Amino acid sequence: MALVEILKAEPAHAHEVKDLLKQLGYESQESQLLSVLSQVDANSEVFIAKKGSRVIALMSLIYFFYFPTQKSLCRITAIVVNENMRNTGVGKKLIQFAATQAASKSCAQLEVTTSLARKATQAYYERMGFKKASYRYYLNVGN
Repeated sequence: MALVEILKAEPAHAHEVKDLLKQLGYESQESQLLSVLSQVDANSEVFIAKKGSRVIALMSLIYFFYFPTQKSLCRITAIVVNENMRNTGVGKKLIQFAATQAASKSCAQLEVTTSLARKATQAYYERMGFKKASYRYYLNVGN
């Protein structure tokens, strides 16, 4: 595989980020993405993977203190490889990068969530060494 670079996402990547989020099943407004990608936040980061000049993948991370274990954790909140670039090792490279980022921020664990309907994705994460440990429930409380 040709060289894949992982870089922090910038506002200039908003259009590609929008397209990748759509492949993941999320509709986004490019204007909102421009705003979000312009903000600096010590507790979250958004990365893109590029092959040459082409954006081929996206990953977002959050870092947080998890009170029950008294440890910091890193969660992959979004990860998607362009449908034309899947099964080429890009996802694995992103997960390895996330693990390095988590370790550099003294996180005890790297975690990821996925839809119950995404059986192939769940199997992929298990092959990557992730352990299924919980269910995620949510309650909409606003916007």
